[in-house]
Amino acid sequence: MKKTELVVKSNRLIEASYRLGLNEQRIILYAICRCREEQKGLFPDLPITITADSFLKQFPSVEKGSVYGQLKEAMNALYSRSVTIHDTDPATKKARVRETRWLSEKAYIDGAGHIQIVFTPEVIKYITRLEVEFTSYQLEKVGHMTSAHGVRIYELLAQHKDVGTRTLNLVWLREALQLEPGEYKLTADFIKRIIEPSVEQINKHSDITVSYKAKKTGRAITDFVFKIKDKERKAKATSTTSDQAVREKLEANGQQRIPTTTQDDNEDF
Repeated sequence: MKKTELVVKSNRLIEASYRLGLNEQRIILYAICRCREEQKGLFPDLPITITADSFLKQFPSVEKGSVYGQLKEAMNALYSRSVTIHDTDPATKKARVRETRWLSEKAYIDGAGHIQIVFTPEVIKYITRLEVEFTSYQLEKVGHMTSAHGVRIYELLAQHKDVGTRTLNLVWLREALQLEPGEYKLTADFIKRIIEPSVEQINKHSDITVSYKAKKTGRAITDFVFKIKDKERKAKATSTTSDQAVREKLEANGQQRIPTTTQDDNEDF
């Protein structure tokens, strides 16, 4: 696993509402790193090839006997998935809810053990929008995680690593994870099935250590307050300098921008 494989996502995409299986998330994260490593950038007409061998090397916890089958299954599921993005309508300046697919195209090559995917223009826009807030982390930080929710919650907390704390509202988090209304309806079950396993995996596999405390409004738990510590504890420059350094690194590795216009933002997918 190469430590230089950097994942960068718009914070708006990280905080969007979607639910993906673990291997579906892995495909997205690995594809982002792969195209950047090959200095091709992300384009809506350029397929990204992922091989079973390289996928296994990046994610050692994948079941070794059927890596290609798992890749195909995850790709097919990802092709049918959508992501809900909350933003502001440029014309009315009011809150807007938009839904787009992750992928516009998929392909597989049985004889070679390869899959190929193409991201939709809207998703590419949020991955490559370097001029606004973003979160970056090395792929190795989530490479050994086996919890899909753990990866999502790691991204949400990694946004605030430098701050050291983040409060996640229970209702908001359920929506972000796209849980069904009756799924883990009891807060105790939500903590047992979502929060606790995620915290355990983040602490075991990632570059941060987190702890949390449930916050009540009246008698009901409404929020989770997370404390976030950087395991590496390396001296950091100011956030402005750090952000600029990451932007320059990404652009040097071939990352491309997709211009955002009012027409594009209103495009119906």
